[in-house]
Amino acid sequence: MKILYVDDIRNPKVWNNNLDEVIIARTYEQALKNLLSFKFDIIDLDHDLAEEKTGYDIVKFIVENKIFAPTIYLHTANPVGRYNMKGMLERYTKSKVLVY
Repeated sequence: MKILYVDDIRNPKVWNNNLDEVIIARTYEQALKNLLSFKFDIIDLDHDLAEEKTGYDIVKFIVENKIFAPTIYLHTANPVGRYNMKGMLERYTKSKVLVY
């Protein structure tokens, strides 16, 4: 299983299975590069990335470019960002969107 984990500070805690290949992106640009290079089974996104671009910008890129994963997790503590990201994903994708 191939997983993209996007967060500027934290490391993934959930994805520890040795069968999983986890790619960590710390910036918007790293996330886009990986989204264009690989097909992911799971995308796990934070909203606040300590730069001008956010997880919401990544969600817009995913939707605009039809780069989908079966499951997308949102692990942000930003309630407005989470609401906006979840809303866009649920409107424009068939991905299962989960928040933790």
